Amino acid sequence: MQTFERIHPVEFQRRFLAQETRHDGRAFSQFRPTHIVKGTISTAQGSATVRIGNTTVVCGIKAEVCEPDVKTPDEGYLVTNVELSPMCSARFRAGAPSEEAQVASEHIHRLFTKHVVNLSSLCIESGRAAWVLAADIVCLKYDGNILDAAVVALLAALDDLRLPAAEFDSASGAVSADKTKASGLALRRRLFPATFSLVDDAYLVADADDAEEQMVSASVLVILDDNGSVANIWKRGAGAMSRQTIESCVERAGKRKEVLARLLQ
Repeated sequence: MQTFERIHPVEFQRRFLAQETRHDGRAFSQFRPTHIVKGTISTAQGSATVRIGNTTVVCGIKAEVCEPDVKTPDEGYLVTNVELSPMCSARFRAGAPSEEAQVASEHIHRLFTKHVVNLSSLCIESGRAAWVLAADIVCLKYDGNILDAAVVALLAALDDLRLPAAEFDSASGAVSADKTKASGLALRRRLFPATFSLVDDAYLVADADDAEEQMVSASVLVILDDNGSVANIWKRGAGAMSRQTIESCVERAGKRKEVLARLLQ
């Protein structure tokens, strides 16, 4: 069986899909077991490790003081960086960030600056000092569905984040921070991701793993907020997805949201 899978990976997957199941025994709508652990990096102001199946992502947030942009003097910054290195999968190469990593970083940044982090809450002194949150999202093991894992990891790390009480001295222009009076960051709302993929142009599956992703023609990332409202839908790939299919994905995302909400408590 393992030899056949290595020699004919596509046909191996098709034999399971034709029987309305998947090679790992899951139903089409079933997500892999998910685990979330907060505070896994002692040197970071906020951190979390997330596992979805074998896909493992760790997120660490470092907070530093910087000068605000002149166009937004009352706001701080959130910088997101998704790292996909050869250490997590042989499909990635050393050197400059892959296109997949760059696209993931940019999309996650847009999501969190628009829906989650109130950048004005990072201001210390208007026009003079603000917090910059540098979030490094590192994939330790890649087995598909990196976006779901990265979004959940960043959300959990922000929930774990503790910022020291900061004061700006106008005379010296310096910022003093008291770590004994650290407090959490108030988030606008939480986001709950669910990715669905069209495999072999015929089968809609939730949470595709790496083997299944090799046959994906299109995928859609559905993001719901605390109230179950749709915050974002991102369709990728050239394959066609009907309106009915997208609506079905949104409905299934609601069930996934309930699971993630419990895990994040």
